[in-house]
Amino acid sequence: MTEALPLVTIVTPVLNGARFLDETLASVREQDHRPLEHIVVDGGSTDGTLDLLRRAPGIRWISEPDRGLYDAVNKGLRLAQGEIVAYQNADDRYVVPDAVSAAVEELRAHPDVDVVYGDYRLIDEAGRALETRRVTARPFSLDRLRRGSFVPPHAAFVRRRVVTDEGHWLDPTLTFPGDWDWFLGMAQAGKRFRPLPRVLAEFRVHGASITQTIGWPRILREWRQVCRKRRTSFPLLVLNEVVVAGLRRRLGLSV
Repeated sequence: MTEALPLVTIVTPVLNGARFLDETLASVREQDHRPLEHIVVDGGSTDGTLDLLRRAPGIRWISEPDRGLYDAVNKGLRLAQGEIVAYQNADDRYVVPDAVSAAVEELRAHPDVDVVYGDYRLIDEAGRALETRRVTARPFSLDRLRRGSFVPPHAAFVRRRVVTDEGHWLDPTLTFPGDWDWFLGMAQAGKRFRPLPRVLAEFRVHGASITQTIGWPRILREWRQVCRKRRTSFPLLVLNEVVVAGLRRRLGLSV
């Protein structure tokens, strides 16, 4: 008798994201893995997002005020029924058709692993690849993760029990580095991570994204907040994320 495949839940937080949301929904809908649950958590959009959600097939969604991106993701994770969970932002998308099934296969093959994360591509506002090379998932190292974020949340899949049973929720007080804080907390608690050397997602670069609009004062303030909480070095983080990463970009290397 064939063993049933696990239910996977994808959570998508959105606020006034109608411009790109349809592509994100389609990238989940067109995955070949079943069973698959997609939960969209809207923060009170006024731009047509709700009309899009009402028309979209195969999703569950709620719309209510929230405290921001990571609060919205937590809401979705609390509703999730899947054994495996992930979150995909409303301006990014999965590679079709087998990003989810590839991650599930990796987790099933390695039952001791808690988080699988893959490679990703950068795309522009029109969905065109910005670079021919992909951003490669680095081998996991807690020491490296202490120095900066390298586990891409848009290409990561997590066993739900790590969140709901063990309490590794995202920090809703953060705006920018919540995924780094999330993964660092898991890693410091001994959770096991495994890179998957294939492209799972596409990360969209555009002027309205959080990474482009939040501003350096808030980024630095929140980095310092995470460093204090996780007892890691703020100067080393800034050196790695600003100086080293900037140099690697200029040299055309993966950051």
